[in-house]
Amino acid sequence: MSKILVVDDESSIVELIEENLAMEGYHTSHAYSGEEALELMRHDQPDLVLLDVMMPGMDGYEVSRQMQADPQLNHIPIIMLTARSATPDKVMGYSRGVDDYITKPFDSDELLVRVRAQLHHLYHEDISDITGLPGSQAVEKAIKQRSSDPSKPWNIIYVDIERFTIYNENYSFLEGDELIKATANLLHEAVRERGNPDDFLGHVGGDNLIIITTPDKTKGICKLAAAKFNAIILQYYTASDRNQGYVLAMSHDGQIEQSPFAELSFDVVDSQS
Repeated sequence: MSKILVVDDESSIVELIEENLAMEGYHTSHAYSGEEALELMRHDQPDLVLLDVMMPGMDGYEVSRQMQADPQLNHIPIIMLTARSATPDKVMGYSRGVDDYITKPFDSDELLVRVRAQLHHLYHEDISDITGLPGSQAVEKAIKQRSSDPSKPWNIIYVDIERFTIYNENYSFLEGDELIKATANLLHEAVRERGNPDDFLGHVGGDNLIIITTPDKTKGICKLAAAKFNAIILQYYTASDRNQGYVLAMSHDGQIEQSPFAELSFDVVDSQS
């Protein structure tokens, strides 16, 4: 069942919302501040966020802005809870990634209808089951958005796990999925540490991931991602394989040969070329 994060500094509101959602079978978690909400989302991604606007410290608009700037969070739909019904306030929210609004005090039936609508939209979106990243349709959309402004250069970084097929053959598809997930996580870290706030990270399938960034950030992202991958890859091999320094693989002519461990490869396409 869908996981919903409820973010509000008023415990009575949180309890009321969670009670209504639980009656419909939804799994919920909650946070009482924007900072706590972002921390929770980065460790356990929800399918939907119900987010209060007015909170001490980081308000709902800033939480939404930071979610949109995070490649692992920017696909999560947001329903904003607000005591404000004025159009300018809603425009501000929509401009920062808010998908829908509910004005407090809210009707429970309206809340559930809006939750169902956002989740229905989400499940018909293109999201990877393995990594939780946007898929090929979202990649195409991101490319089209950037192509609309030819004055701003950007790069596409195609990221592949070299010898991933050999890894799957020696281990299992489940372990292969874990390696893909770990790769997505470290790419996200590399983009966050070396990229721009609005860079895009997507998963088009298999071991193929895509980063969209600016030319000045490309080298730094690739270098850091490769270093992070090299730092973790050995833990995905057995002790015996690590000791011998290779795995066995079938060559194209049917011969058994030694194969090096997996590594990342990067292919960069410049929008200006």
